[in-house]
Amino acid sequence: MDIALSPPQRDFFTSNAKATCAVAGYGSGKTEVAMFRLITSMLKHPKADFLYCAPTIPLIRDILWAKLGDFLPQLGLEYTVNKSESIVYLHGYGKIFCRSMDNPERLIGFQVVDAFLDELDTLATEKAEAVFMKIKARCRQRVVDADKSNGKVVYKKNQIFVTTTPEGFRATYKLFKKEPVPDSRLIQMSTYSNKHNLPEDYIDDLKNSYPPQLIEAYLEGKFVNLSSLGVWSGFDQDANHLSVDIAPGELVHVGQDFNVGRGCAVTYVDRILQKEHPANTTDQPLKVMIAAGEVVDSFDTHDTIRVLDEQLDPKLFKERLLYPDATGSNRKSVNATLTDIALMRHAGFRIKQLNQNPPIKDRVTASNAAFCNSLEVRKVFVDTKKCPVFTESLVQQAYDKNGLPEKGALKSDDITDSGTYPIYFHFPLRPNKMFTTSVGGL
Repeated sequence: MDIALSPPQRDFFTSNAKATCAVAGYGSGKTEVAMFRLITSMLKHPKADFLYCAPTIPLIRDILWAKLGDFLPQLGLEYTVNKSESIVYLHGYGKIFCRSMDNPERLIGFQVVDAFLDELDTLATEKAEAVFMKIKARCRQRVVDADKSNGKVVYKKNQIFVTTTPEGFRATYKLFKKEPVPDSRLIQMSTYSNKHNLPEDYIDDLKNSYPPQLIEAYLEGKFVNLSSLGVWSGFDQDANHLSVDIAPGELVHVGQDFNVGRGCAVTYVDRILQKEHPANTTDQPLKVMIAAGEVVDSFDTHDTIRVLDEQLDPKLFKERLLYPDATGSNRKSVNATLTDIALMRHAGFRIKQLNQNPPIKDRVTASNAAFCNSLEVRKVFVDTKKCPVFTESLVQQAYDKNGLPEKGALKSDDITDSGTYPIYFHFPLRPNKMFTTSVGGL
C-alpha cells in the first residue's frame, strides 16, 4: 500500500498509543486515514477482529461500507457485508464489527483487538464517555506477534482510535486533554493540512458558511467553548443595525412561530447594498435581508393574522411570503377548524415551508453565519428600533445546561425561532459534513 499522508495523518497512522484521538477540521482526511489504519492492521494481523463505531447505523453504511467498496477492490481483497449482523467479513482475514454509539448498553457480545470511533463528540458528553469506557472493555482480544529481533513472543497492544470534529469542550477534550486517559495521544488535524486534496474553493466556502467561532473548530480542529457565547454570537447590535422602511407593494418575508398566547412573527425585506455602502465589506453589490417589523405575544394564529394585516395591508402587499414553524401544519390554534398554516394561507400568505424543521444547531449556525461569517460579511440586518424585542432576544438568549438554546416562557426562543426561520431558508448550511476525499497515492 503506497499511501500519501499529510503530517497529522501520518502521526495518526503510525501512533502506538493505547488511545489516539484526531480532532479534525472538515475535509482533513480523518475518516480516510482511520480506514487505512484499520485495513493495514487487518492485513498485518489476519486473525484479529476490529470494531468500527459511528453515531448511527446509517452513517456506518454511508461512510465505512461505501469507502470499503471503493478501496478494497483496488487491493484485490474480497469482502462480504452482513447487514443484519452489521459485520464486515474480509475474506481470508478477520471481521469488522460495526456498531452504533446511540445506545452504549448494546456494546456487548464481542471482543476485538482495536476499535475505531468516528465523530464521538456528536454525542452528549456523558454518553460519549460511557461509549468510550464500554468499548475500552471490548478491546481485549489477544493476537500474537513474533518479535524477530530477539525471538520473544509478544502480543499486539490493544488500541482505540477516535476521529471527530470538536464540538466545544466535550468528551474528547476531557478524555484526551483535560484529564487524558493513560497512554493517550491527541493529534490536531486541520483542513489546511489536506488542502491539496480539496476543491480550490472548499476552504473559502467553509469560511463563507460558518461564523468565526465555529471556523476555529471546523477548519482548525480546535476546541472552542461554544456554550459560553450567547446563542446568537454572530449578531452585533450596532454592526447588524440598518434602518429601513417597507414600501407598499414590495415583497415581504414573514417568519412565524406558532404558540398559543406567545405567537411571534418577524418581517423582513430585501435590499441591495452597493459596494460603497459602509455595511458591505465585499467588493461587489450584496443582497441582504433586513428585519423591519415584529409581532410579539399574539394570542393565537387569528390574532397574528389580524396584527400582520394591520402592519402589511393585504390590499397593498400582494406578495407576503410566510416561513412558518414546520410543525404548524400538524396542530390547530384555539377554536380553529383549520391548521395554523392553512389559516395563514387562507389569509393570503404564500407559504415557503421546509418539510421539517432543521436541527436547532444547524439553524443557529446558519443564522450566525448570516449575521457575520468568518470573512466578516454580514447578510442579515435588523432595524433595532422597529424590532426591539427581536433585538433584545438576539443579544440575551443563552444556552441551557444541555448546550441547547434556552426555551420556555420568558426565554426569548419564540421570537428568535420565528426570526431565524427565513434566514435558514435563504442562507442554509451547505452539506459540508458529509464531504470526503481520498488522501491520494494509492
